[in-house]
Amino acid sequence: MYDLINQFAQTVVSTIAIKPAHVTDYEWLLQNVGQATQPNYQKKYREYWGMDAAQLSPAFYTAYFGALNSARTNMPTLSSLVQALYAASARKKGQKSLQFSFSTKLLHMTNQRIPIYDSRIAAFYFFATPANKTLQRRINRFASFHSFLIGEYGRVLQNNLLATAIQEFKRQLNPQHFTDEKIVDSLIWAFVGLLRKGALMNRQIFYS
Repeated sequence: MYDLINQFAQTVVSTIAIKPAHVTDYEWLLQNVGQATQPNYQKKYREYWGMDAAQLSPAFYTAYFGALNSARTNMPTLSSLVQALYAASARKKGQKSLQFSFSTKLLHMTNQRIPIYDSRIAAFYFFATPANKTLQRRINRFASFHSFLIGEYGRVLQNNLLATAIQEFKRQLNPQHFTDEKIVDSLIWAFVGLLRKGALMNRQIFYS
């Protein structure tokens, strides 16, 4: 699959390039993370990471951005952060949700070498979302997969498995504050997005 991303690097990166905010808004958020408690910052952050679609409560956002502000000087473990945000996630009917993806994004904003988890990354690596398990077992399963991502991204970079695509990303988008880990994340995210939109059937991407 890495070979396919390299082979069709121009196509993959072009899908990101048509939305320049993927780079510009991300870099603005990084440069202004010290404003995490400010409404304008929170609005842009929520838009960039697609948080509003999750219909989370004001109490969750208060806890979330408070954690983001604190993490700049005292980064929590991923598991403890997930548990804390779960406790603050109750909706009107008292239902709680495990927001693992947004937890990884929070930690990434304080250390840009930390991988981001989302459904596209999970799909690329055939990770099955844990269900019908206790909260702690679900967290442990997610955390185990995230540990795999850390090691796998390190292997990809050490062995230059996405070197062609990373170079194309830098050529087209000229990022100033993207780590190579974040570029790997962006490439996989865009690649899976293309496949989901029918890139194989319309021959944008084809197996060889």
